[in-house]
Amino acid sequence: MQRKDIKLETIHKEFEGIITGLEERSKAGDALYSVENMIFRQLLQLGKLLFEYYLSVLLLGSKAKNKEYRKTGLKNCGQKKRTLLTIFGLVEILRFKFYDTAHKRTVYPFDIEHKIGNSKFSYTLHDWIGRASTDNTFEESVSAVNRILGLNLVGMQSERISEKMSENVEMYYAQKEYNTQIEGKFFAVGFDDKGVPIRAGCLERKAESNGVRLGKGQKRDVQRHSTVSVTYSFNERCRTAGDVIKSLFKEKKEENTEPLEKQKMAQHKHIRAFMSDKEKAIEYGFNQILKRKGGTTAPIVVLIDGDRGLEHAVDRVAQRMQLTERIDTKILDFIHVTEYVWKAANVHFGEKSDKRESWVKQQCRLLLESKTPNVIEIVNELLEKHKGNSGKERDLESVIKYFTNHTHMMDYANYLKKGYPISTGAVESACGHFVQNRMQRNGMHWTPDGSQNMLNLRAISKNKDWEDYMKFYIDSQYKFAA
Repeated sequence: MQRKDIKLETIHKEFEGIITGLEERSKAGDALYSVENMIFRQLLQLGKLLFEYYLSVLLLGSKAKNKEYRKTGLKNCGQKKRTLLTIFGLVEILRFKFYDTAHKRTVYPFDIEHKIGNSKFSYTLHDWIGRASTDNTFEESVSAVNRILGLNLVGMQSERISEKMSENVEMYYAQKEYNTQIEGKFFAVGFDDKGVPIRAGCLERKAESNGVRLGKGQKRDVQRHSTVSVTYSFNERCRTAGDVIKSLFKEKKEENTEPLEKQKMAQHKHIRAFMSDKEKAIEYGFNQILKRKGGTTAPIVVLIDGDRGLEHAVDRVAQRMQLTERIDTKILDFIHVTEYVWKAANVHFGEKSDKRESWVKQQCRLLLESKTPNVIEIVNELLEKHKGNSGKERDLESVIKYFTNHTHMMDYANYLKKGYPISTGAVESACGHFVQNRMQRNGMHWTPDGSQNMLNLRAISKNKDWEDYMKFYIDSQYKFAA
């Protein structure tokens, strides 16, 4: 009896055993919970038998094909066994081994033809564990798989899988094509920095303390910035200064009204983050827009939170990429602007004064009407009133400096008339859910490479590219299965 016939007979017996077991359980009146678990465990065992049967059929078919490989000059080195951990458990594969004398390498045609790759884990496990690791710690990403499938994977194996899976993210996004027909009329790009804790030893710096407990203000790790790039298209949504004021200062009767600037404006958001490479993140963001713009002349809007270093980096990259003329405008995030208005109000009126909100509304309206010089003059008058109080002088001077330095990005009346966004909300949100939620958990620290690997893989998940990337990842891996 051939190997596959033996396996087929075993499969039939296993299935019959499951049916018999169910009949016995029904007579005993067992709880559904225990029966449900029993069926699942037996189905996993049946799945393993079916998987092994499928392999036996393939392996028998591969014997004839091996003659073709001999004709190509490959030297037949007999058969070699390998193990593969699947969702059904560990399976063994006995396949033919060849040696390519021309390229001095070992070749396993079966592995290449059937896209097995050179990992000891199946691609389904790569899929499940890799995806889980983008939202959970490495230990958490295998715990559910272990419990469901009865495996004994550890966090280090999850880390290695995610590291391997992240290798081709750059290549994937470089070749990815976009449907330019579904994009909005305009394109926006925003950038922001978010810290990631890096092990001090990886940066050739000593940690502040090697003790079990850190002293006040001490940190075991070193913060390194990741620069987040968020691109999206949008259609114009014209507003007035009054519309924005209403959304920022909602009355009680309007409590259920969604803030204007938080209403969905961004279409097809795309997120990436790059460790300690501001200009790479900016260049990536611009390239993303150029790919999605197709051959159109759709205007590009750049949203910035007021970081002068970031603005200068944007200007350098835009000039290098010859995009300066294609950028319609740079817009200063209005939410950050309001924080400085509140700062001035707190200095002048006090943080508990009821007069603050009315004054802040007045200044915000002036700013939204592109009357920034008027607001600077008003704050200067406050500065004169508080002369002699060094603390208040310092705070008010910082407000004046902020508005003065960024006036060229505060033509809000024009932005609202054109229907442009005036908030970096999409970027701020990305910094939180994309970087912070995964990279800044308690006790978490990264290597420089490890942090970038996770940010790459997390981008695939958050951009909803996972299924497409898995196909790309497998296709790019199986060719090197030797």
